[in-house]
Amino acid sequence: MIFGIGPAFSGVLVSLGCTLFATYFLYRIAEKFAGAGTARAATLAFSFFPTAFFLGAPYTEAPFLAFTAGSFWAAYVRRDLLLAGLFGALASATRNLGVLLLIPLGYELLRHRREFGWRGLLSLGLLPVGLLGYLAFLWARFGDPLMFGRAQGFWGRELTNPATTLGRAWDAGGEGMRYVLNPEMLFLNPGSAPALYASNTVSLAFFALFLVLMGIGFVVLPPGLSAYTFVVTLLPVLTPAPSFPLMSMPRFMLGAFPLFLVAGYLLSRSRPALYAWIAVSTLLGVALTALFVTWRWVA
Repeated sequence: MIFGIGPAFSGVLVSLGCTLFATYFLYRIAEKFAGAGTARAATLAFSFFPTAFFLGAPYTEAPFLAFTAGSFWAAYVRRDLLLAGLFGALASATRNLGVLLLIPLGYELLRHRREFGWRGLLSLGLLPVGLLGYLAFLWARFGDPLMFGRAQGFWGRELTNPATTLGRAWDAGGEGMRYVLNPEMLFLNPGSAPALYASNTVSLAFFALFLVLMGIGFVVLPPGLSAYTFVVTLLPVLTPAPSFPLMSMPRFMLGAFPLFLVAGYLLSRSRPALYAWIAVSTLLGVALTALFVTWRWVA
């Protein structure tokens, strides 16, 4: 507990604090990337993202975002790879995918190797330390350093051809549409099945948005950052759950901060588009939040 506060509320406080830092880091990265207009649009796109309510819950989304965005901010804006490595270690302790920060940070090191020198390479060696520390904790506490991976067995995840995953996602999304188009069944039915099946349709829609943003991201983002975004978001697609092929895609997108750099870059060029993003995201966010707080499956 923190100062006598219960663990659940402590988790909420940690998430909210991390969200503030993540927003600051995103703004500063976007500001250097394409100016203040893009920075404002990026933070608005992030803040009003339909699954942003996860940032106020005791989930890993907010800490992971704060540490990954902080790591890139330290390297890209502050030009401090030691600080980037420390943030990266915290990111990999939060989620094993934090190790993938080696892609954008390694790219920065290669581009500016004279500026960073050999110390920069040593700093990047800090990135896996967080994950290794977490593995050591699981080994000491539970006797199984890969316990977090085995826990995924509950969902039946297994390595699958991406084409097969997408085919299943298309079929599951079509089946879930009848629940999406029937709000009474989705929101008033006390059972969990409607929200579960509707999540396939929602995840498919978010995946389509990801493909659009990622396609533009490969053009406008630094190569290391676009590669990181692509890999960190699509790795789960390689190990889908049988009944929910794109399960948690809306959450995975929330955790990939470079997507909001792309969104900010685009939306800063059209105020009506920015207003439309905020309006649509708010409506969808209200609907998903209503499902979430009534103990129905969202992502």
